Amino acid sequence: MKPLHVRHTIFFMALAFILCSSGSVFAVEKWEKAAKTYFENGEYEKCIELVKNNKDDKFARMFLAFSHLQEYTFNKTKYDKEMFKNAMMILKDKTGSEDMDHLLYFVNQKDQPPVVKEARNLLTAAFKNCKENDDVKKLLPLLNSSDDKTKEATLKTIKNIIDPKRKVVTKGGTLRKQDVDMMTDPALIKALFDNILVSGTASKILVMIEKPALKYISEYEGKKVMELETKITKAIAKREKKYPESNWYSATGKTRE
Repeated sequence: MKPLHVRHTIFFMALAFILCSSGSVFAVEKWEKAAKTYFENGEYEKCIELVKNNKDDKFARMFLAFSHLQEYTFNKTKYDKEMFKNAMMILKDKTGSEDMDHLLYFVNQKDQPPVVKEARNLLTAAFKNCKENDDVKKLLPLLNSSDDKTKEATLKTIKNIIDPKRKVVTKGGTLRKQDVDMMTDPALIKALFDNILVSGTASKILVMIEKPALKYISEYEGKKVMELETKITKAIAKREKKYPESNWYSATGKTRE
């Protein structure tokens, strides 16, 4: 057992770390709440002043960009127009799946049409930046969105991530374990089934996922589900005809544990 003075030192170091972490979280929540209040009340100059030194935080940079946009909208000031353009140029390169909730905050500012328009443009850029398997799980909550444009863009992005994986098998290859794990995620498959009635893209993704989707198909019913089952069955038959030893993720039948 460590000496008493050493244990005390470790305890107080841990306590200090917890308090600092809690303080940081509180500070973040405090400025975000203030920024939202200023922005929603049309106090754009105050919002700019609040966030201008916090540019490393993408949400802060969004407030900066859209506050300058609104200042330009009301005053036609060239300075604000340039500041908006500069901030957006940086954001379009850096935003991704982890920023969707923040982007949707601005998309939902219905009484600020210029903000909604540019936020949708930034949302489109963020979707284009989503290319990795890890992005899929982060995007799933958006499939519950009441905004049809956002939901369809989410499905198309997931499709673009999964499509190359299916082509790997079609061309004789084997998927990595991380691909197998992503494509068999129950949360993904069930979210896609929940959307087949409103989007053909959801059905196309399930066909790409192929055999793992059949595991859940009995939980759903209806004409669309029956049509989907037929398409998946045909996709399996086509693969097995081309590669008799194959499984759904490997043309050679290689297994991933």
